[in-house]
Amino acid sequence: MSSNIAVEKPKTSNYRWVMLALCALTPLFVVTLPTMSLPPLFTAIGRELDLTLVEIGTIWGAQSLTGIFFSLIGGTLGDRFGTRRTLVTICLMTGIFGLARGFATDFITLLLTTVLMGSFQIIIPVAVFKVIRQWMPSEQLGMASGITSAGFATGLMLGPLLSTSVLEPALGGWRQVLIFFGVIAIVFSGIWLIATSREKKHQSEDAPRSTSLMANLRHVVKLRNVWILGLAGLGITGCFRGFTGYMPTYLKSIGWAELDADRALSVFFLASLLAVIPLSTLSDRMGLRRGFLIISGTILATGIGALAFTSDGLILVIIGFTGLFFDSLMAIMNATVMEVEGVGYLYAGTALGFASTVRNIGGSLSPPIGNSLVDYSPSVPFLFWSGLGFFAVFMFVFVLKSPKRKRES
Repeated sequence: MSSNIAVEKPKTSNYRWVMLALCALTPLFVVTLPTMSLPPLFTAIGRELDLTLVEIGTIWGAQSLTGIFFSLIGGTLGDRFGTRRTLVTICLMTGIFGLARGFATDFITLLLTTVLMGSFQIIIPVAVFKVIRQWMPSEQLGMASGITSAGFATGLMLGPLLSTSVLEPALGGWRQVLIFFGVIAIVFSGIWLIATSREKKHQSEDAPRSTSLMANLRHVVKLRNVWILGLAGLGITGCFRGFTGYMPTYLKSIGWAELDADRALSVFFLASLLAVIPLSTLSDRMGLRRGFLIISGTILATGIGALAFTSDGLILVIIGFTGLFFDSLMAIMNATVMEVEGVGYLYAGTALGFASTVRNIGGSLSPPIGNSLVDYSPSVPFLFWSGLGFFAVFMFVFVLKSPKRKRES
């Protein structure tokens, strides 16, 4: 059955700023902060559970593996049942299975609970960007995407910084850290339930829609630029996911102190956090989405490749410069997906979910493949991940057609 719902304008009431704040805080506390707290803990987890480096890479890539299937499902469900029900449910289930990771006894149980948690957690970025598309006018879409990405970036920065230096000693071990983040996700489920129920006018728009999941998907898969942005995102996600999971382990292997190695990624994410809102807003004003994607992707790929040849004294400089454009890159990619001709508000969740599904293929396969290359040299994985980044740049330069930015009247 095809849709009989007309595309509606996003809300422009002041309540949109409350929703935007929630869209920034939810990724921070439910997605990136718990996720980026994990790599510094891998040393302790691997020691207690007797994990190999490839097994650690497999666990790190497990979230992206589940994202191959569940990003698309989450996007279509968000279009069908509304963002309120979707976010309440996925935050709750993310918390339950995230909490369960703290009781893992071996590789299999940790992998299983991570997969189950990731099945729901991976839907959150799709859902919050759907909320942005629902509430923000087109001329503020890049800015709103940047603010939401700042939430992601803050968690990415604080995770490595706080994980082993603050949270682990304060809570008593890595298990307690994972349980703590599970409880936070459950709390956010309640926050979304309360916050979205306050806006009575909005509830009718967020009600179930008479659309078919398969009809939405059939519509989206015909859109060429959604495919291209998904394939480019595969390279970017694979590049980023592999690099961030391996970096603390690599630095420890070349002689860095444990806490210094764990905190190094914070430089990457701090630079990204400082730049994401200005660059995303600038992309709104200049209307040059594709140009920003090309420049940002080139810097990311070049910087990560340079780490294979960088001496100790320059590593933090390279990490910081590489991170400068990362979150603005992700924000602009999501905004560009939502601006593809034929997407609009009605298909925004499905389009984001489909693009994320393709992206997560790279995120799931990249860490174990890259980690396995340490047999040749500890620096070789960076060259592999850099190659994935340049694949994305190729897609942006030679394949992606410049999106037509359409303002809703």
